[in-house]
Amino acid sequence: MPDFSAFVIRDLHTAQEMVVLEDLQRAAWGYSDTEVHPSNIFRIHAHVGGVVAAAFPASPEGEASGEAFGFVYGFPAYRDGRAWHHSHMLALRPEWRGSGAAAALKYHQAQRAREMNLDTVTWTFDPLVARNARFNLGKLGARAVSYHPEWYATRGLPADRLMVEWQIGESATERADRPRPAAVVGGRRVLEAAGLGPGTPELSADVPLLLAEVPLDAFSLPAPLPLAWRLALRQVLGQYLTVGYVISDLVREGERAFYLLEAGASV
Repeated sequence: MPDFSAFVIRDLHTAQEMVVLEDLQRAAWGYSDTEVHPSNIFRIHAHVGGVVAAAFPASPEGEASGEAFGFVYGFPAYRDGRAWHHSHMLALRPEWRGSGAAAALKYHQAQRAREMNLDTVTWTFDPLVARNARFNLGKLGARAVSYHPEWYATRGLPADRLMVEWQIGESATERADRPRPAAVVGGRRVLEAAGLGPGTPELSADVPLLLAEVPLDAFSLPAPLPLAWRLALRQVLGQYLTVGYVISDLVREGERAFYLLEAGASV
């Protein structure tokens, strides 16, 4: 579990203390004023069953001090007779990335969801961002279960997203020390790099383990390579998730990274 010695996580309740969350969105993602979720939205959701929690620097006495440097935000979800918690935002100021605060915020959110008798948390992330895949799948142990092209409307690169499910029973723990699977050796490669771009996707494999390569830093590649990777991953991940695979991990082979898809894996 994260080391809480450098920070304190607590729920936010009042409208005034949620105002800082607007600036945190700008700091984390460079949002414009029209993209920022207003503090009133957080206030409403916190009142009706959502989770709005923030991370603060810890004082020598272990109390929250100063201004919040990160937050997590989610709300109840219900469809087809099933209830769960959906996590919509997790943001940190850049200087706090790698501190353990992101995991601490997620575990706080999971605990709050369990208190509401919910056993699953969902959220989305960009399949082109390998570092987020490593955190969501490898560290937290979530599973990507569906692919959603153009989840958000954008003017630039299509904003595709993977939907993940995180089982948060009392036994849920970090997977950082779990032995990594030997999938790079045993898995069938259905998408690999050809130079800096993606090769031709294979869409007809029928074996227990599949590997789909993703660039470690896709957005540093020259145009139009990020779009080429976006479309190739859309083909491969969209196809195999539809027929019963889940993405269970991100595995490394030297300076390369691969999504690990498992057939019929439980989420």
